[in-house]
Amino acid sequence: MNFKKIFVFIFVLFTFTITIAKLKKIITLSIPNMIYIPEGEFVMGTNDGFVYEAPEQKIYLKAFFIDRTEVTNRQYKRFVDATKYPPPKHWKNNTYPKNMDNYPVVNVSLEDALAYCKWAGKRLPTEQEWEKAARAGDKRTFPWGNEWEINITNKSIFLGIGKIKPVGNYQSDKSIYDVYDLAGNVREWTQSKFLPYPGYTGDMKYFKEELYVVRGGSYKLPKLFCRTYRRDAFKKDTKLPDLGFRCAIDK
Repeated sequence: MNFKKIFVFIFVLFTFTITIAKLKKIITLSIPNMIYIPEGEFVMGTNDGFVYEAPEQKIYLKAFFIDRTEVTNRQYKRFVDATKYPPPKHWKNNTYPKNMDNYPVVNVSLEDALAYCKWAGKRLPTEQEWEKAARAGDKRTFPWGNEWEINITNKSIFLGIGKIKPVGNYQSDKSIYDVYDLAGNVREWTQSKFLPYPGYTGDMKYFKEELYVVRGGSYKLPKLFCRTYRRDAFKKDTKLPDLGFRCAIDK
């Protein structure tokens, strides 16, 4: 028996197996324009905010992917053209305003966002996934950290006053995972119903209507809404000029 040949064969087979495993991992962690969020625990909610943002608790999530930025007008138009889906109400002649290709699509309802996600082979993130993508594992107050910085995100100086910007325009408004525009520009739909967190002991009046969670700040909202744990909610047919969405997908 030629032990040398057997050793070489085993070594080559082992090397090949390791190489394939590494390539598979690289491919698994790479989807164009999406960010891989690893599995694990993170702290969700806060005991220092609105009552319906409590109690602060540890949540375990499986790995997932989330869009690097909000869905843009250009991306949404491909969907509209391909499916003949009704465009947002502010579009003219079935298209968005001139030179706004890379701006987030807005004036879309929850159903509009779900329809786009289905067409794209994706889904809306849950509010838990959204918060983890923004907050990571260290309870940070803002996507970039715990300290507020001037002009770091597209928010309103005074409530209702501001201007929408292209996605990714604020290079510092990103989480440690490189997910952009979580603190400002436009707020975003999630697929989650607005329900009390496990262990909630506050007034149930906030949860009497069927509402869906919206996350993130916007160019029309002040600093208060830029926090990673901030919750807002609307009826599913709500359409606003500062409300858009981003997609997610299972690993």
